[in-house]
Amino acid sequence: MELQPDQVYAQLGELVFGAVDFYGVDWALRTLDGWAGASATTRRSAQRPRQGGSWVGRGYPTGRSIALGGMIYAPTAADLSLAIDRLNTAAEIDSALLTVIEAGRARWCRVGRSDDVITKWVSPTEASWSVQVEAADWRKFGADVTDATALPSTFGGLLIGGGSDGSTATSFTPEQFSSMANQQGYTTNTSGTSGSMELYNADGTRSDAIALAVVADTVDAFTIPFSIEAVTVTGQVSLVNPGNETGPVRLRIDGPCRGPVVTHVSSGAQLVFSSSLVLGAGEWIDVDMEARTVLANGQASRAPWITSRGWAGFTPGENTWAFTAAAFDADARLTVVATPSWK
Repeated sequence: MELQPDQVYAQLGELVFGAVDFYGVDWALRTLDGWAGASATTRRSAQRPRQGGSWVGRGYPTGRSIALGGMIYAPTAADLSLAIDRLNTAAEIDSALLTVIEAGRARWCRVGRSDDVITKWVSPTEASWSVQVEAADWRKFGADVTDATALPSTFGGLLIGGGSDGSTATSFTPEQFSSMANQQGYTTNTSGTSGSMELYNADGTRSDAIALAVVADTVDAFTIPFSIEAVTVTGQVSLVNPGNETGPVRLRIDGPCRGPVVTHVSSGAQLVFSSSLVLGAGEWIDVDMEARTVLANGQASRAPWITSRGWAGFTPGENTWAFTAAAFDADARLTVVATPSWK
C-alpha cells in the first residue's frame, strides 16, 4: 500500500485507515477528532471573595481523547465481517500504537480504548465505524533522534618544516617523508602525487589525520611545510527537536568510565555521578531523564551514586549535551536518544 503525501492516514495497531488493506477492504477515514489540537488542562479558577478577579491554580495538560470514524467497503459480506473483527482487535483496551501520517510526517501516541467500538451495517458489504481512544500522555511524538560521543580529547597534530614564521620550504624524498610520518605513529602511501596524502595507523586502519604535501621539482621528492591535522573530539552531542513541546530523553553511558557527568548545555542542568561509580569495559548505565531512573546494565538501580540530579528534557529547538568524567578513557561513550514532541 502506497501512502499519498496529500492524504491523512491513521494507523491503529495493524489497521491503516484511509487506505485499502491486504484483504481488499477499503478503510475510509472521515473523522479524526482530538488529534490536531492541544489537549485540555487541569487549570481551574475560583472567584476571589469580596473583590474582583479569580484565584487560578497551576494547570497541567490532561490526557488526549481521540475519536476516529469512517466507512468500511469490503468485497464481500464475509470480508466485511472479518474486517470488523480486525477493528475490534486493533482497538485494544490497555495499549495500542496510534500513528497519524499527515503532510508527509508521521507522529504517534500510545492509546487505549475508552468506549464502545461502534459499527453499523449500511449494506451487506458496507458499514460505518467509530472508535474512541484515550492517550494518557498529552503529547504527539515523532521518530527518535540519536547521536553519540566519546569524552573530549585531541589526538595527533603535526607541522613539519616551514611554519608561520615564513621559513623556506625544503624537499624530501618519499622515504624521508614516510620516516617523518612514522615518528608520529603513522604510515603513509607516498605515491609522489600532490594533494592530501592518506595516513594509516599502526594497525593498518586509515587515520582521520591528513598530511598535506606538494611534489617538488625534484623527481619523487615532497616539498614541505606539510601538516598533519589534529583529530578533535568535542565530547558533545547536539540534536534538534522540531516540535513545540519538551520530549523524553534517554542516555546510555558505556564504560570504561569513572564518575561520568552529563550537562544539558542550554539549561545548565547537570547529572553528576560520584567518582566512586566505576564502569568497566562492557558495562553501562541507562538513564531515563523523564522517569528519573538510572539502571546499571539495564537492571540494578544506581540512583544512590548521583550527587547532582540535573534532569533535563528535549526542549524545542537545538539541544546540546556535554560529556565529561572524573578520569579520561578513550573508550568511554555517551549515547543520547531523544524523542521530538508536539502539543
